[in-house]
Amino acid sequence: MTIKKPIFRWLVAAVSVFSASALGAQTLFNTGLQIEFRDGYCYLFRRINIGDAQRFVQTLENSPSKCNVIRLNSFGGSGLDAMEIGTYIRNHGITTWTDGLHDKCTSACNRIFAGGVNRIYSNAKGIVTGKTPNHQVGQKWRGLGYHHPKLGGDFGDAEAYFHHTIIPYLRAMLPPKASDWIYQADASNWTDNVIWLNGDTALELGISTSDQIPDGCSL
Repeated sequence: MTIKKPIFRWLVAAVSVFSASALGAQTLFNTGLQIEFRDGYCYLFRRINIGDAQRFVQTLENSPSKCNVIRLNSFGGSGLDAMEIGTYIRNHGITTWTDGLHDKCTSACNRIFAGGVNRIYSNAKGIVTGKTPNHQVGQKWRGLGYHHPKLGGDFGDAEAYFHHTIIPYLRAMLPPKASDWIYQADASNWTDNVIWLNGDTALELGISTSDQIPDGCSL
């Protein structure tokens, strides 16, 4: 399925872009989102900054080798950039992957995950679906995590953006059961303590399409 460029691109142009220089074949930027080209996959990690989507696309377009699998390990950041990256991934038939034992893909990162034509969530059967207890925030939690977006640090200011931009994007990328679950999880969670997702539940909903580490890839 081909997804047209999101209508939110004009919002990205309205925000000043952080400057960052490419660091060669192994690292995308020296700040914000990083990408490493590894055997069998591309590893995308750290915070998603404003402007990272454009630089991500440029890097993949200029890469001498094709990237078929993107492994995600990020706590989020710019939701608009995440959705642009996810749209590029879907339009180019790329698989997304995050591992429940080693990776954290929360907040805006799970918008990138949704863009995968195949969405792999491995080693996540032991994760209990539910919200992080306050005293355990930032400790050992891993996997896919969800909460309501913020604009300028405020959950309420993001309500229109959530309904008119994020939800249509998720409905275009995912089956109805999956997008409905994410809508309910995000809409009910106006905190930074994310709702984590169990691997079997993700498969049942269609948020993921497989729980097996991609062929030719290793952690």
